[in-house]
Amino acid sequence: MIQIRETSRSLPFYRPVPLTDLPLLYHREHLFPYTSYGDTATTAEARSFRMVVLENAALRIEVATELGGRVYSLFDKRIGQEVLFSNPVVKPVRILPIWAFISGGIEFNFPIAHSPTSIAEVGCATGCVGDYGFIPVGEREARTGMEWVVELGLAGDAPVLVQRTALRNQTGAAHPWMMWTICAVRSTAETEFVHPPHRVLLHDDRVVEADWPGNGLNWDRHYRQMTALFWKPGGAARFGAFHHDAGFGIMHAADPAQVPGKKLWTYGHGAHRAWGQATTNPESGLSYCEIESGPLLDQSEKPLFPAGEERRYTEFWMPVHSRAECDTQSLPELNLPDWNEPWLGWGHSPWQTEWERVRAGGGPLPSSPVPTGIALETALRQELASGNAHASQPLALWLAFHGRPTEALTLVAKGDANARRIAGLICWKGLNDPAAAVAHLEAGPLQDPIAVVELDELYASLGIHERRGALLHAAATHPRVIERRADLALASGKPAEAIRLLSETKWQREHQRHVRTELWRKAHAAAGDLDAPVPDYLSEDDLAPFGAYWST
Repeated sequence: MIQIRETSRSLPFYRPVPLTDLPLLYHREHLFPYTSYGDTATTAEARSFRMVVLENAALRIEVATELGGRVYSLFDKRIGQEVLFSNPVVKPVRILPIWAFISGGIEFNFPIAHSPTSIAEVGCATGCVGDYGFIPVGEREARTGMEWVVELGLAGDAPVLVQRTALRNQTGAAHPWMMWTICAVRSTAETEFVHPPHRVLLHDDRVVEADWPGNGLNWDRHYRQMTALFWKPGGAARFGAFHHDAGFGIMHAADPAQVPGKKLWTYGHGAHRAWGQATTNPESGLSYCEIESGPLLDQSEKPLFPAGEERRYTEFWMPVHSRAECDTQSLPELNLPDWNEPWLGWGHSPWQTEWERVRAGGGPLPSSPVPTGIALETALRQELASGNAHASQPLALWLAFHGRPTEALTLVAKGDANARRIAGLICWKGLNDPAAAVAHLEAGPLQDPIAVVELDELYASLGIHERRGALLHAAATHPRVIERRADLALASGKPAEAIRLLSETKWQREHQRHVRTELWRKAHAAAGDLDAPVPDYLSEDDLAPFGAYWST
């Protein structure tokens, strides 16, 4: 018998700290208009999270609507075990695209991985049709206006979690996209990844093809560094993970014509394991690995989602109780009801709601970042025409995002410090006129370290090194400023100073950024030491460049 109810779960929450209040337009490693985070509190606060529970005789799932709609728990009642890595804490870490990734559960990532709303509330509903109970989660995404919905369902007492996904683009323009479902499971020496023999793309500090399972690629304990692995086209309909020490696992099944993408991710059992452990309770020693699925073959693909199109597909998650059971799983034959209009819109989001009021002509101009996925141009121009000068910056940002930099520049070229900064970014990145950007960025809000970094990067690109020292010396000490000071030391022929700055600073771990690694290599090359190893204390991984996880 299907049961659906609401409850809450109290979890230690390590609050993330925004990198800046400035809009991060034209920044490749940030996802405007979403907030990017630069730090996380070192101590936790207790926070109660809403959970929507769906249960039958075999399984109980808990969906965390305030954490991106992820399945926080998949509990197998038949054996009394949690099947997923259900993180005992909520602890954001510095992973793209908003630098506030949290591990655990089954997360849904659209239109980029990882989801920009992974620590935010998304829309949620519940329903039953006959003996099928379901929880749809999703939203209209604020950057592009595209929509995603994932319906999580249980049919009768079948021990199968159904996932039906719908994506659509009603914006009138094509947008880059990817969609990956990421299932976190325990990482132990006895965790085996399960897939029939096949060819794979292996991504660690290399990007190479290999045979699966080859020389032990199917065992988590054999990985000594963080590694991603994508199965090549033509793979099986099923794959998963089995924990031999615990006697259970989980298998995923889908029609490969609909869901060809299959990936595993592990931090391995070497030095990189600390990266996974950093996402959870530091005393627990826990880490996790992931099995991932999606409608694209691998995460280097980010094609355009055409305007007016819609995609739907179905996949299944099945707990298993023996290794032999992994090899006998097939696509479940369940009688699922029709899925008509699943869309959940934007009403769950206070951010989008306040801007929708502006679009409808019934609300004050918000101070929050302008959601570029909402058609706000007309409403903002009406605000300007009515004498509200505060509409100039959000309208400029909206126009610049939508590829209209010349129109945008006229709105901010003579404004306050924040407006001048936006004008400088538009000149530099939107109009490819960096020389015209200098005066604007120099008039910007240089009390903010990010504005300082932008101006210093502009100076460096134009070879104006004589202004860099005074700028960086006057700036507040900040990790991004220290990186720029190291860059200036290199440009000034002082590699030893660059090495000192990099060595004496305590850095946060940052995934797939590699800025400090490149500075370290350049500094040692300038000092004549071409073989100097990159130290762990730079807190950057050594993954080879791969993937489409950035905003451009």
